[in-house]
Amino acid sequence: MQIIEFFKRQLQIAQVFGIPVRIDYRWFFVLILMSWLTAVYIPSTMIEDIFAKLILGFFATLIFFLSIFLHELGHCFVARMEGVEVVEIVLHPFGGLARFRRAPDTPRAEFRIAIAGPATSFLLAIFFVALTGISNSMQFDALTPLFFLLFFWNLLLAVFNLFPGYPLDGGRVLRAFLWKRGKDLNEATILTGRAGQVIAGALMIVGSLITLVRADITGLWTVLIGFFLYDAAKGIIQETNEAEMIRVSEVMSLPYPVLPDDNVLHFIDNILPIKRLTTFLVAKDKQLYGVLTLEDLKDLERSQWHKIKIQEVMRPITQDYFVEFDSLLTDARELMRHNGVGAVGVIDENGELVGYLQRGKIRKVK
Repeated sequence: MQIIEFFKRQLQIAQVFGIPVRIDYRWFFVLILMSWLTAVYIPSTMIEDIFAKLILGFFATLIFFLSIFLHELGHCFVARMEGVEVVEIVLHPFGGLARFRRAPDTPRAEFRIAIAGPATSFLLAIFFVALTGISNSMQFDALTPLFFLLFFWNLLLAVFNLFPGYPLDGGRVLRAFLWKRGKDLNEATILTGRAGQVIAGALMIVGSLITLVRADITGLWTVLIGFFLYDAAKGIIQETNEAEMIRVSEVMSLPYPVLPDDNVLHFIDNILPIKRLTTFLVAKDKQLYGVLTLEDLKDLERSQWHKIKIQEVMRPITQDYFVEFDSLLTDARELMRHNGVGAVGVIDENGELVGYLQRGKIRKVK
């Protein structure tokens, strides 16, 4: 067990555009294996020296993992455009994973982030097929099969990732579609996770048949990918089911209310520099009066700030702006997604303000 845990440890190898890039120690085994398989793929009529083959195989494999990194970086660029914070990129034995701080806010954002990876891989496939043609026309016999292999790998990466099962990109595209059609985000995640398990099961069956019939490493590799995908889909489903049971009281932050009688100038000079939020609760004596957003202040004349009170520009309290202490976090998230301010106050059984939630700034359960 300790050996398994050792190989799962992650090592940071770079930081690109502020994004940590990590690998685990199992990746080195895959690097060696793929380098050897690539070397075997090079015909002896082109290169006879096995050492030269291994060097070419090694660099081709590195370029392929660079392609996987670019695939994940495509996700990250679009995620940042959609306002989703990127935690890290992890390169693992069966591909890569871009981790985000939270889920996207809309189905459109989810779709754009998901499709960015396969689109990047398709562009790389076109790039390498063009290099294959150029290399072939210039009679670079040693490089032509490697460029073709890189074209094939990137094309396969793009197509495989479009399979409609989470955590594959196609699963996230399907999740965006179900979300758009009215499914709850968690429900859509579970459905696409189960689809991912079905795809994983099919891969394991096909891989086992290939292994029995042809007795080569391709079948075994397919089985391993199936196991990895099944385990990842299972983890997603379990994590989503657990998230559905989280209560608002477990993740809320302490409120920092603005007094309704304060003027806008006092708020901007004394409160905004301390609490860099986009949405503020307006309350007095623990009673919630309304919600103030920075957007609501944009059209106010600076010369009038000292005259205008917060209660004059706040959004009066409605049921869309608060949840009860023991509400489910999933219900609060859905409310924040639709109430136009991206935040809610939390009240106790006496109706008093005790907490605050803002989309994208929800603290993790300990």
